[in-house]
Amino acid sequence: MKSAIAATAATVLLGALPAGAQVLPVDRVVAVARPPNYVGPCPARVEFTGTIFVNRPTTVTYRWERSDRGMGPPQSVTIRSAGAGVATYWQLGSPGRGTFNGYQTLHVLSPNEAFSNPAHFSVTCR
Repeated sequence: MKSAIAATAATVLLGALPAGAQVLPVDRVVAVARPPNYVGPCPARVEFTGTIFVNRPTTVTYRWERSDRGMGPPQSVTIRSAGAGVATYWQLGSPGRGTFNGYQTLHVLSPNEAFSNPAHFSVTCR
């Protein structure tokens, strides 16, 4: 049995937007894990901060999504200028040994969908 793989290519054009094109309110989303690498006693707490950048004042609904498929509850923030910071944490490990690797992503649900980079971390319990 043969299988076929289709490939697609995208072209990005820089310059003015076409007439009638909609500029989405959320421009960019960035996430950071602190500490990104932890070695020490557990449980350990990894803090995640995110910044949601907008091009006009708007109310944004977002949630944090984890590499283990866990999701935080949807939350909202009204952003009046360029960007706003949001935060969460993940408590990992029990006393003893083990290594936990993962990430959290900041997922903007509305007014337009957007995702941050995965904020990766590593926790090694000793």
